[in-house]
Amino acid sequence: MVKRDLIRNVIFLSIVVVIIACLRIFIFTPYRITAKDANHFLQDKDVVVANKNEEIKRDDFVLYEVKGKEHIGRVIGLGNDSVVYMDDVLYLNNKIKSEDYLTKAKEEYLAKATSTGYFTHDFTIQTLTKSNENKIPAQSYLILNDNRQDMEDSRKFGLITEKQIKGVISFRVLPFNQFGFIKTK
Repeated sequence: MVKRDLIRNVIFLSIVVVIIACLRIFIFTPYRITAKDANHFLQDKDVVVANKNEEIKRDDFVLYEVKGKEHIGRVIGLGNDSVVYMDDVLYLNNKIKSEDYLTKAKEEYLAKATSTGYFTHDFTIQTLTKSNENKIPAQSYLILNDNRQDMEDSRKFGLITEKQIKGVISFRVLPFNQFGFIKTK
């Protein structure tokens, strides 16, 4: 009787471990937010989950990899989008796009005595790709940090390809008092 219960528990535990491993390998990637990644929506030491199968949409936070290092950023432009950033204004497909999610960060930056005046420095797709193309190629993304003074994003790495993206960050696991889906706006 005891031996049968032990075998049953070992089999059950083995199945649970295999299921968790499969979820981790094929669907989810956990990630701990660092102080460098933190913004008004994701705090230092938060544990979040990147969903590998979720469709990437504009304004999503994504986990991506460049030269073996993981980064988090916000999707600003998708394939076939035209993007120009001039005088702290985002022009997406030749129309002004409001970035209300940056309001607090921009106010904090501009209040500092060391601010240069612009929260986001000017760029175009042509300056990022060093080509004559003025649109983002298919299956590529323009990704920027919400802390626009940290330029370790598409402004440094160039456009991010779909293969570099490990998943869409949409769920916070820790801290428990903020457990649940992440607001991006």
